[in-house]
Amino acid sequence: MASDTELWRGTDYGWWLAADTSGAVGASLIAFAVPLMMLATTGSSAAATTTESICVVVQAVLGLAGGVIQDRYDRRTLMLIWGASGVVLSAVAAAAVMLFGNASKTSGHGVNGANAPAFGGPYAHVLPIALLCIVVLFSVRDGLLENTSNAMLRGVVPDEQLPHAMALNDARDSTVTLAGGPLGGLLMTVGHAVPFLTSAVLSVLGVVSAWRIRRYWKRATVDDSGHSGNADDAADDAIDVSGAITAAPRWRDALDGMIWLLRDRFQRHLIIAATMVTGASNAFLLLTALDISQGGSQLISAGFINAASAVGMLLGALMASQLVNRVPGGVLVGVMFALLAAGFTGAALVPSMVGKAIFVACSVLALPAGNAVLGGLSNILVGKDKLGRVGAGSMVLQYGAYGVAVALAGWGMQTIGYGPTCLILATVLVAAAAYALTMRSLITLPTPDRWAEHIQRWGIAQF
Repeated sequence: MASDTELWRGTDYGWWLAADTSGAVGASLIAFAVPLMMLATTGSSAAATTTESICVVVQAVLGLAGGVIQDRYDRRTLMLIWGASGVVLSAVAAAAVMLFGNASKTSGHGVNGANAPAFGGPYAHVLPIALLCIVVLFSVRDGLLENTSNAMLRGVVPDEQLPHAMALNDARDSTVTLAGGPLGGLLMTVGHAVPFLTSAVLSVLGVVSAWRIRRYWKRATVDDSGHSGNADDAADDAIDVSGAITAAPRWRDALDGMIWLLRDRFQRHLIIAATMVTGASNAFLLLTALDISQGGSQLISAGFINAASAVGMLLGALMASQLVNRVPGGVLVGVMFALLAAGFTGAALVPSMVGKAIFVACSVLALPAGNAVLGGLSNILVGKDKLGRVGAGSMVLQYGAYGVAVALAGWGMQTIGYGPTCLILATVLVAAAAYALTMRSLITLPTPDRWAEHIQRWGIAQF
């Protein structure tokens, strides 16, 4: 309880969480609505997943520049810009839906003759193009600014409280996912523009909450060369991942985080496994939502598979903060990878949607604890002034894998069917787990009080 009191009353974590949660809920609504709208207006699952893939690639590529921005400039200001731009883009999206499609019309003849959502009006054929343009703009914004709140968290919360804060964040993320799918479906039944209007309101709340953040780590002033006026930070910036003194140009700064992730054997092994998991698992969930939608079920039901994932995450998050300090980190991370592989494989093999939901829920039970371990370890390995670039590098690799997986999965669903495609995705998760579990420096990771010794023993690089 003492740690809870210190976290909530002794820091501005509450305002940070409110701002981050507002953005997360708004993004969840849009991420749910857009693929279903693309499916309904084009009649093609490949078009829906290709749209998602394009957006992910745009976000990932611009994330490299975003990492530099987040490390160079005041992160609270960037959060305010991110929220304000969300208000504008969400409002434009809502206007496009109302202008180019009959937002109140639902046809009884959707995709493949099913009772899927449909759009009417003389300009309905323009809506897919308009939506694509708008969500690409969302991706530009997110690539440059979305990771700002994650980079800022470590400057809001003391280092020793970070694993606890991350466990709370996982519980929050689970709740958002749990409510996001069904809520998005419910809002779409009221009107197709309503999810975007709701996102605009949430973005306003995010701006207000971010504005209230006062206690957080700040860089000193940044000079024309991009280095901090603080002597220690400037010295850190002048050292690349190999330890050599450089005067790296800005483009190299943008790649520093990704280079570090790929150069060190420990980080490289881990990020490869993580990209495989991110791509395959999220593609699996998206395909399942699309399959339910075009199968004639109600829109609200399309979000239930994500809700099942959120239930498992929420249950795992309730235990995560206690497990991190008592169970060796390698055990928690190993169980996380193993459960993901086993759970999604079971979900791919079971024909009933209820069975799939149960397997997916079980697959993510260890994910909050595993994330807390890896996040806490990153807290030791990465300096505060470099979190943006490392986060950007990770985002490029993982989102890139997701973009490729979604694009291929969409075409696979259209050519060989939903079931075989999901089995292929499950096989990727099994391969990721096998790859991660062969890494001795990872599976032998002890409890946090012995991490410094473990880092030195295995020669894990710091940045």
